Amino acid sequence: MRQATTRITQGGAVIAAAGLITIGLGAAPALAAGPATTVTPATGADPAGQDLAVQGSGFDPAANGGLGVYVVFGPKVPDYWTNAGAFQASKWVHKNGAGENKLNADGTFALTLPGVKAKYTDGSGKAVDCLTTQCYVITMAAHGSADRSQDTFTPVTFVGGENPGPGGPDPVGKGEQKLSAKVNNGALTLSLDGDSAQLSTVAPGQHSTGALRTATVTDARGTQAGWSLVGEVTDFSHAQGATIPKANLAWSPTAQVVDDGSQGAVTPGTAGPLGTARTLASSAAGSSGGVFQAGAGLDLGVPAGTSPGDYTATLTLTLS
Repeated sequence: MRQATTRITQGGAVIAAAGLITIGLGAAPALAAGPATTVTPATGADPAGQDLAVQGSGFDPAANGGLGVYVVFGPKVPDYWTNAGAFQASKWVHKNGAGENKLNADGTFALTLPGVKAKYTDGSGKAVDCLTTQCYVITMAAHGSADRSQDTFTPVTFVGGENPGPGGPDPVGKGEQKLSAKVNNGALTLSLDGDSAQLSTVAPGQHSTGALRTATVTDARGTQAGWSLVGEVTDFSHAQGATIPKANLAWSPTAQVVDDGSQGAVTPGTAGPLGTARTLASSAAGSSGGVFQAGAGLDLGVPAGTSPGDYTATLTLTLS
C-alpha cells in the first residue's frame, strides 16, 4: 500500500506518496516502449579507434530525480552502475544539458563517443580486450542510482573480434565433464525501489505531476502461468475534511523486460484516470517467466475550488 500526500497553498500543491508501493503523482511522458539506443557502427568497428554515434529514444527525463543518464562504453561488469572506472568513454546526458549532453523532453538524445578502441586499460589498471570480451554502449541512471529502468546494453564488435572458427594444431589431450544443475520452483514477487513519491507544487485549478517509483515483478515459479499488477487509489483527503476525488488522478503506465535470458514478455496497462482499479502491467500465460519493471507518469488535476493544505491518498498495487 502506498500513501500519497499533497499540499495545496496559495502558490501551489505538493503531493508525496509513501507505502509499500511507491507511485509518483504526475504527468510524465508516456514512454511505453522503454529506453533504447542505436549505435553506428555496431559491428566492424576499427580496433585502433572508432567514433561511435549513439542515438537514444524512450528515456524518461524526469526519472532519477531528473539527473539523466550516463552513456558509457565497456564490458558489462557486475557493478557497472557504480564502477565508473570500468569504462573507456562516458558522457552525461540530462534535461538541463546542452548540445550532445541534452536529454530532450521527448526522451531522445544524440551524441558521439569519440576514438573508442578495442583494447584499453581501465581505472583500476586492468587490461580490457573487447576483441575477446563483449563490450557495449551502456546507458544507466546517473550518479550511481539503483534505478535500473534507464539501462540499455548495445553490443559493439570490432574487426578481428569475431568468434574464431575451428583450426589450429590437433590437441594432445582431451577430457570431458558432465555438468548438471537442479532448478526448484520459485515464487511470484513484487518489490519497489522506494516508498515515497513527490508531486510538483501547484495552485488550485492546475495539474500536479510526478512519476511512479519503479515496481519490479519477478516470476520464478517456472509455470509460465501469467500475472497482473493492478493499482487502486483512494481519494485525496485533507485533515479538515476536504477531498480531491481519486478520479482526478490519471496515470500513463510503462513496462519493460529486465533481460536475464528468460525471454518473457510484458504489456503496460492503458493510460487513464484511476477512478477505479487499473492494470499497471501484465504478462500473459506462456511468457510470464522472468524479471520485469513497471512505472507510470502521474497527473493529479486539482479542482479550482480546492482549499489550501496537505492532502493524503493511499495507492495499493496488487500482484496476482
